[in-house]
Amino acid sequence: MDERWQKSLPVSWKNVRFTGGFWKKRQEINEQVTLPAEYEQCKSSGRVDSVKCIYKPRENSGPGKGVFTIDGVLEENLADGETIPRPHHYWDSDLAKWIEGASYALWYQRNPETEAVIDGIIDDFGKLQMPDGYVNTYYTVVEPGKRWTNVHRMHELYCAGHLIEAAVAYYEATGKAKLLEIVERYADHIDRVFGPADYQIHGYPGHQEIELALVKLYRLTGKQNYLELAAYFLNERGKQPYFFEEEARKQGRDPEDGGPKGILGKSFLSQGPYALFQAHLPVREQVTAEGHAVRLAYMGGSMADVAAETGDKSLWQACVRLWDNVTSKRMYITGGIGSQDGCERFNFDYHLPNEESYHETCASVAMVMWGFRMLQVSPDRRYGDVMERALYNGVLSGVSLSGDRFFYANHLASHPEMFQDRIIRNPRMFPQRQRWFAVSCCPMNLARLLESLGGYQYTQGKLDNGGQAVYVHLYQEGTADIRVRDKNVVIRQETAYPWQGDIKITVVTDLDEEWTLALRIPEWSGQPVLEAGDAEIWEDRGYLYVRKKWNANGHLDLSLPMKPVLMEAHPGVRMDCGKAAIQYGPLVYCVEEEDNDGDLFDCILTGNSRLEAGFEENLLGGICTIQVQGIRRNREQWKGRLYQPVSRRYFEPVKLKAVPYYAWANRGAGKMNVWMNHIPDMEHRENEGTDKDKADRGKIR
Repeated sequence: MDERWQKSLPVSWKNVRFTGGFWKKRQEINEQVTLPAEYEQCKSSGRVDSVKCIYKPRENSGPGKGVFTIDGVLEENLADGETIPRPHHYWDSDLAKWIEGASYALWYQRNPETEAVIDGIIDDFGKLQMPDGYVNTYYTVVEPGKRWTNVHRMHELYCAGHLIEAAVAYYEATGKAKLLEIVERYADHIDRVFGPADYQIHGYPGHQEIELALVKLYRLTGKQNYLELAAYFLNERGKQPYFFEEEARKQGRDPEDGGPKGILGKSFLSQGPYALFQAHLPVREQVTAEGHAVRLAYMGGSMADVAAETGDKSLWQACVRLWDNVTSKRMYITGGIGSQDGCERFNFDYHLPNEESYHETCASVAMVMWGFRMLQVSPDRRYGDVMERALYNGVLSGVSLSGDRFFYANHLASHPEMFQDRIIRNPRMFPQRQRWFAVSCCPMNLARLLESLGGYQYTQGKLDNGGQAVYVHLYQEGTADIRVRDKNVVIRQETAYPWQGDIKITVVTDLDEEWTLALRIPEWSGQPVLEAGDAEIWEDRGYLYVRKKWNANGHLDLSLPMKPVLMEAHPGVRMDCGKAAIQYGPLVYCVEEEDNDGDLFDCILTGNSRLEAGFEENLLGGICTIQVQGIRRNREQWKGRLYQPVSRRYFEPVKLKAVPYYAWANRGAGKMNVWMNHIPDMEHRENEGTDKDKADRGKIR
């Protein structure tokens, strides 16, 4: 277990600008297409107007309903006889995430129209805020008088958390403090309602998120009570008697009642009471990742946050245990988590199905956030490598190249007939990106991450010897403005990453002292080549530390050897036994029907299969493709039979083209596969054994 403590703090997203290359292009699409499309969906679905509190419930109107199409929801949450959509209990979080993402974009390019829209929404939130500071649309107009009565299921604290994060981002981007003042009053209200005192609720959120937000608010305002409240929610979680059970009984509900889908009850999962919500045990006693994947990763990130701020070593150790279980036994090769469709959750160790994987986009976003927070406590490449893996694969696959269609679930193999024939009916599982979802967390989450991505590239901290270090966790063409020992430092990266592994770094500064630049060396890169002049260089946990006076010679060249390789899964992942996946740098690859004739699932890679990478500028926005030779059975030899004896005679050569996983399904529906059949070169050597063993070999008994 990694117990080393070496705290560093993020270099603000405001200080980092992408000037070209891979992520600059994605950010431009995010700003010009994704964020505007999300706002229009929020507006047309009633989310924007819901904050105006114009909804009036009709007597005996019945429950809300939604009509699903392949493009998402046409008619959301309309009860019988109603014309105005009923606000859902998580709609505030959707608006808040959109505001957060749009705020980051405003910093890079002020847009008076967008700013006016956000200011209008903020005004509406201000008008619905109660005198005691409470802010929630659903409980203001749908169930007034019932606030804080169903914390387990109704997302009040989750919505509050996202509203806080939106306020912090908008204040930092524009300097406008109105939303920040609203959420501070709300956070103070929550701090009065929840806590250890007899008059307070001894509880914690049903969906973790506010813990992350409270740490952000603490770091901005310096108010200690916000950090203490985040710690309280973590420390209270999982204690007995179970808060969710007591809350249900107090309101006359059966704790075992799982709701319409039967999934929310106390004993739904065998791992323990309320394991779906990570409340089956106190967080320090949890060893395996159980329950809802996004909840778990948000909890892990907040554990790292609180541990970093308080020095709580036992909380950090528990966080590392959960991280290790996730990344060594329950994570897809794409960095995605949550294999089970039912409840968007983890299953048991090594259970990672491909064709029916859930692998929610939000969960990959959460892994990026969690990994970055782990790096801030302990700069170890295992955290940075997972962050990068999730970012380039599990996150980016969640949005189309055009920026206006989205995946909720991300499959690692796809056979469209499963959905055309309605074997799987859930629109979230369709193998085509949708314009929208009734539960729209993923598009918003992805957009806010991509727009704030500069804030995940660098951190600053002190080394064990007291020296100053700037850590480079991600590689992308751009500049960063940093203060080191009260002097300005500009770091510029020039690179074609992730298509090439060469990175040229230039440091411009007047600081006439030695300090250290620490470079993450991804595990996939093998032996890097570094040219840094007369610098002192050492390696520690996957980072190369380069110490020198940068004002004298502020250049270094880092070359990360990048070639396509075949990856295999742990033998415990039974779905992937005898299979291999292609990886090139940080990118996982797949084969699509669009590029390859015949049955993708019958293709076999062999030990003689050569992988060749080449850049195709006019394909899928410009990508490196991988060409590989394999074999496949000749179907004509089957002559209508369903089964026949195994024979080597029926194989024929086949040439395959693989594309980055994130780019799949951008050319229409079709078959896709990540894990391909594989026969490696094997040199089988029998044990020598005894003389009797040798004599007995070959005998038929």
